[in-house]
Amino acid sequence: MKSDYLLVFSSLRNQSLNFAFQFYVNSEIHQNISDMIKKFFTSIALLLVAQWMFAQQPEGYYASTKGASGESLKTAMHHVIKGHTVCSYKEARAHFSETDRRENGEVWDMYSNATHYTYGGRTARYSGEGAGYNCEHSFPKSWFGGENKPMYTDLFHLYPTDGYINSRRWHYPFGETNGEVYASAGSWSKLGKSTIPGYEDVVFEPNDEYKGDFARTYFYMATRYEDVIANWKFSNGEKVPMLNNTSYQVYEPWALEMLLRWAQQDPVSQKEIDRNNAVFKIQHNRNPFIDFPGLEEYIWGQKTNVAFDPDHYDAGAGGGDQPAPLPVPLFSVPSGEVAAGTEVTISSTVPEATIVYSVNGGEEQTHASPVTLVVNESLKVSAYVALEAQRSRLVSAHYTVVRVPEYGEGVYVKVTRSEDLDLGCRYLIVCDEKNTAMSVSSKDIRGYAEVSVAANTIETEVALVGLPYAFILDQTTSGYTFYDYTEKSYLALTSDKNKLNSLPGCDGPESHWTITIDNGSTTISSVKYPKRSIQYNGSAPRFATYTSTQLPVSLYKETVLSAIETPVVSDGCVDVYDLKGRCLRTKVNKKVALRGLLPGLYVVGGTKVIVR
Repeated sequence: MKSDYLLVFSSLRNQSLNFAFQFYVNSEIHQNISDMIKKFFTSIALLLVAQWMFAQQPEGYYASTKGASGESLKTAMHHVIKGHTVCSYKEARAHFSETDRRENGEVWDMYSNATHYTYGGRTARYSGEGAGYNCEHSFPKSWFGGENKPMYTDLFHLYPTDGYINSRRWHYPFGETNGEVYASAGSWSKLGKSTIPGYEDVVFEPNDEYKGDFARTYFYMATRYEDVIANWKFSNGEKVPMLNNTSYQVYEPWALEMLLRWAQQDPVSQKEIDRNNAVFKIQHNRNPFIDFPGLEEYIWGQKTNVAFDPDHYDAGAGGGDQPAPLPVPLFSVPSGEVAAGTEVTISSTVPEATIVYSVNGGEEQTHASPVTLVVNESLKVSAYVALEAQRSRLVSAHYTVVRVPEYGEGVYVKVTRSEDLDLGCRYLIVCDEKNTAMSVSSKDIRGYAEVSVAANTIETEVALVGLPYAFILDQTTSGYTFYDYTEKSYLALTSDKNKLNSLPGCDGPESHWTITIDNGSTTISSVKYPKRSIQYNGSAPRFATYTSTQLPVSLYKETVLSAIETPVVSDGCVDVYDLKGRCLRTKVNKKVALRGLLPGLYVVGGTKVIVR
């Protein structure tokens, strides 16, 4: 019996390279020929990689990067790819039909494998997966200030994706998770608590098939915007979780380690090459991490001491049979603003390894893992893991010391766990992204007041013109209540609309709410209309309830200096305490105990009582 093999290698990148082989093989030599074919495929694959690297690159495009390495190579690449042709947002979306079209004409959606969109079919409503596609800033626009060009319309990080999954991703960082918060069809994309050491909050995990694509997108952003990315923060001044506010390393150690791994596990694909060339025709710049697979290792990885040569690029330079690199050290506190006295622990997951670190560029110190430092002034800490002759990459964390107000009246601290909710305390309802807190009622919505947040703390007066309103939290059998003691009303929702009402009482479900706090993310949902939650509308500034994704809110609880002692009840009389434990009245008759008190919450005879 004979076996026929027909191997045809078609042209790639307009190269007329065609191979046709036909083998008529006797069964007894079948295995030998099979081994030959495997070797042949390997040789051709290496040849194709060489072709891909130089596909449609202008001659001399990367010439100025020759001889550079590590940080200097990244800067050299920055000067090559900066200053691209900037298009409008409308034009960028229109270009998707050139950059992200499958062979069958459908939209190439990397967030879902269950959609079959065609161009021209966008919609403004995304009720669920498959309802429509929109434009995804894979590097969230809130990380660089919103609609700031050229980042806002840079096609190298814009992709057409399912609109519903896009809204669920929001501005959560990329990461790896079990997907306990959300999973798309077939768990193609997932949202949930990070499973990567070094970061514990919510992350969005794309499918394995495109992790390398997104890693190279993030390497591009770190390089193209090297001159400004160190200053990128949320609009309220809070730090972006993945960024470490430096121009070289750019990403937090956990994030950079993950992106390097993703790039290695999911190599450059034909899709990326085609897209790189298509974007080049539009923007007139390229993603060098696609043109040179493995370039990230020359900048951040194990080859930072190898001189780069764009004309004789060797993706395997310095590789060989070297052992796998050690994992980078983990910082217990990420880069950003901290209070004086903050403890930072540097540790390693490698048994018996040591931590080698320096502070502000000083002399290196070596200690067993973990190492604990106390931050009392702004500083930079650099560290790597060492074990015998092996060492990890060097990573850094930057800390800026800020003043945090002393606890007490007018000082509110962000609630990050459900167990920290205390009934009877005053709370601010805050949109962190916009530095705004809920304020005065206006017909069927709530207004806003600007606040300043430092280290998850707000110091402010309340209930005055232009200032936030504080709400007293209480609980019924069916949910929580928020009492506005300034306007003597309860937050409520009386219809299934984008409203936020006020009611004088809290007897019905209209004024009852559920509160869910997951990894620092807070959701305040209506009991009567559970699909609606309190959110902030950034485009038409107001607080109201929405079913769609607006901007989320957080709860900030007023701090209390001392606990409330148990009041004494004697002969029908009571003691009256405020929430700071101060005794206001002693042994007064119950009937007159509240007479003349200002609106607020008091403890009378062991019972919490609201004075309206």
